[in-house]
Amino acid sequence: MSNDAIDPRVAAFRSKKVKHASLDLALSAVLRLVKNSRPESVIVLLGPSGVGKSTIVEALERHLIKHYAERIQSDPGFLPFISIKAPTPLDGNFNWKDLFIRMLHAAGEVLIKRKVLRHFEVELDGSTLPSVKGMVREELRRSLESLVRHRKVPFIILDEASAILRVKAGVRPLLQFEILKSLAVEFRIPLILVGAYDLLGVLEGSGQLIRRSDVIHMRRYAAGKSTSGVPDEDRFTDVLNAFLESMQIPKEPDLLAHADYFFVKSVGCVGVLKDWLDRALVDALSTPEQVLTWDIIKRQELTNRQLVRLVNEALAGELRLEDVPDDDLASLLGLDYTPSIHIAAPVMPIDPPKGRKRTGRVGQRGPSRDPVGGAHV
Repeated sequence: MSNDAIDPRVAAFRSKKVKHASLDLALSAVLRLVKNSRPESVIVLLGPSGVGKSTIVEALERHLIKHYAERIQSDPGFLPFISIKAPTPLDGNFNWKDLFIRMLHAAGEVLIKRKVLRHFEVELDGSTLPSVKGMVREELRRSLESLVRHRKVPFIILDEASAILRVKAGVRPLLQFEILKSLAVEFRIPLILVGAYDLLGVLEGSGQLIRRSDVIHMRRYAAGKSTSGVPDEDRFTDVLNAFLESMQIPKEPDLLAHADYFFVKSVGCVGVLKDWLDRALVDALSTPEQVLTWDIIKRQELTNRQLVRLVNEALAGELRLEDVPDDDLASLLGLDYTPSIHIAAPVMPIDPPKGRKRTGRVGQRGPSRDPVGGAHV
């Protein structure tokens, strides 16, 4: 369906962006790393489904365009970023070749189908067949590396990056992270990965991958927690109010008085809430009255089984983010105490060097072998 066929009220609601605290904090963290990015680093933005990660990608793209506006004007060949959604594999095994092709398309590269390995030859019935297999991964990878270098691309952004971890049985997902690390090293620019909690596998890779990685957690609103000193329930109510006000349709009264119901049925995720209200708005506009009622809202909410799955995924990811205690780390390093920046390290007693203990009476020779035979000087 084209945008022209969509009801303007639905289009207006879908274009509504609400600046909420969790998104703002995560975006600030991403921009801080981008501003002083380390070459060859991997920046990982992760969180539960529907928390607003794609919204951050859009905001980051706008920031980069604005930041590099003068350079774009002076150098038409310059690209401030390459940004795509990682494709979900059709056969259960992630296709790197497809990813490289999509990146080249996003960068406006031409003649992608002409990129072949000229030195690859096969002998067949006495004849030499050059370039038997066109568009191979390795050549596309080299083409992408050349594009990044010549067009001075400072960042590559991969949304839905969790798709990279979709591999066949027997293949370690950790290998995918090592490939990403090698790409960052080859391109000499940061890679920004955006996705679900399975991207935490980046912290289970090699030491080189771990030290090159920065992880930013965009958490959901949760009961009993606060953001910048304001309870998450109050933050969520403000977001709900902004969405309801942006819906250009009569509504049943006192919807906002039941913010706790919306909180539970969206598991504290703004994206889940907006999708729910979007379905309710479309449903309401299809009725003769065109009024947003509780019956319509209830009809369009996710089932409790679906919501439980979203909650369990979020809780499992949050559990993986929990750090180990300092005591455990110190013990692994062989210390019998836990160092602290608030307490000076204990002074360890140093025993004086022990001299050689002499045995026997003073003036008595120690036991030794005397030389025998021959002349002695």
